[in-house]
Amino acid sequence: MKNFFFLRVKKLDIETGSPWVVIINNADAQRNGLRAGDQLLLRWGKHTREVIVDITDSMVKPGQIGLFEDIINKCRFENNKLIQLTLSTHSESIKAIQKKILGKKLSYKEIYSIINDVVEYKLDDAEMAFFVAGAFSKSTCLSRRELFYLAKAIAYTGKIFRFGNIVVDKHSIGGIPGNRVTPIIVAIIASYGIIIPKTSTRAVTSAAGTADTFEVLAPVTFGAKDLQKFIKKANAFLVWGAEDIAPADDRILSIVYKLGIELYNKMIVSIIAKKVGEGVTHLILDIPVGPTAKVTNMKDARKIANLFLFLAKKFNIKIKIIISKSVKGPIGKGIGPTLEARDVLRVLQQKENRPIDLEEKSILLAGKLLELTGKVKKGLGSYFSRKALINGNAWKKMKQIITIQGGKPLDSEQIKQGKIKLDIIAHKTGRITEVHNKNLVEICRLLGAPGTKTAGIYFHKMIKEPVKTGDVLFTLYTSSILHLSAAKEALKKIWIYKIK
Repeated sequence: MKNFFFLRVKKLDIETGSPWVVIINNADAQRNGLRAGDQLLLRWGKHTREVIVDITDSMVKPGQIGLFEDIINKCRFENNKLIQLTLSTHSESIKAIQKKILGKKLSYKEIYSIINDVVEYKLDDAEMAFFVAGAFSKSTCLSRRELFYLAKAIAYTGKIFRFGNIVVDKHSIGGIPGNRVTPIIVAIIASYGIIIPKTSTRAVTSAAGTADTFEVLAPVTFGAKDLQKFIKKANAFLVWGAEDIAPADDRILSIVYKLGIELYNKMIVSIIAKKVGEGVTHLILDIPVGPTAKVTNMKDARKIANLFLFLAKKFNIKIKIIISKSVKGPIGKGIGPTLEARDVLRVLQQKENRPIDLEEKSILLAGKLLELTGKVKKGLGSYFSRKALINGNAWKKMKQIITIQGGKPLDSEQIKQGKIKLDIIAHKTGRITEVHNKNLVEICRLLGAPGTKTAGIYFHKMIKEPVKTGDVLFTLYTSSILHLSAAKEALKKIWIYKIK
């Protein structure tokens, strides 16, 4: 059997989200001993690319190779172009994955080969799943040195931005509903002329991510050139990721989510790799700890902190870690994109009804970040953070960020909430002792958040506050009667508040 053959390109008007899948006719597959899922090396001119084969009886004719829009857009093939395909041998990345499954240590070159093949779509989901299993299972898990190699490979297979000599960022481990301190911190820090490029995630299992919330105020999807412009104009931006930064990470995380496992080490590597890609030199890390938070105990919090310290040092990132103990409820009063956006603006605009807990945490973290850069003396960070809010400079900076990203600055009360709402009433007198964060998020998602930006919950009573029978505890917001019915049914089975 020949180890190569030729086929002519047929463009397929389909986008798959997986750039390196091709389709050949069953007759060509049988003639060349191929099965669905086999790998081939595609050659045209001086270029090569590994691809994965799918087989059809009708979509392409014998002698043709079907190329989806994903490949066409990247490589600009023309219809009927003759290309050569060679049977692919096991790549270095597959050998490295096999080695890790056997519990052996990997070099940086081996880990880089895996991550590079993830970026180039040379590894499929199954092969990546084997890598994730080998890299993070207890018996074969990556050592600290290998985790450094992994973070480095994820960062350096993407774009590395150089925004300035001092580039700062804040990151939270998450798990606390609300807690939308990031836009407030960005506005405070940038108002002092410090560069703070902020790429944030959308919600995966929560009621809203920072990107979901800020998208209420301005667009969040941009390319690398736009980000450079934003930094020059405002010292800051708030965007949804950036496909050029750590591009392997999203593919690997999708496998982690499919496996349904919580991997602290992978989470840490992911965060550090993206900070390296953003050119961050100073980082404040927030680790909330609480019974229904993502991190539930101090032992895990300390392990996470220690690994962050190790990796940050390797990349010359100056880091300060804040462990917030005994977090028993949300931060802020609104949970859901538009409700959280309103909270953020109420703080920046210094409204009387602003959530004070959200304001105080923002001031604390922004203050620590100011001190970390050396721009203000130790112990004075909170003073200068609060000053930026009181004198209006933080809100002025936020208006600039919103405008350059294509949004229109609003008054907090102009943000529209869900048209359908329901007040939930207290049936006993006492004091609120706890809010179940995970149950709260479940109700918000049943209401439609974050997909429906106007869906969510607004709290009228917070932890430690007294409650009387008949008081409104919280209000449900949604745009659908069906969503409201689902949330009401769930509230009969799970609790959000504890009143004692």
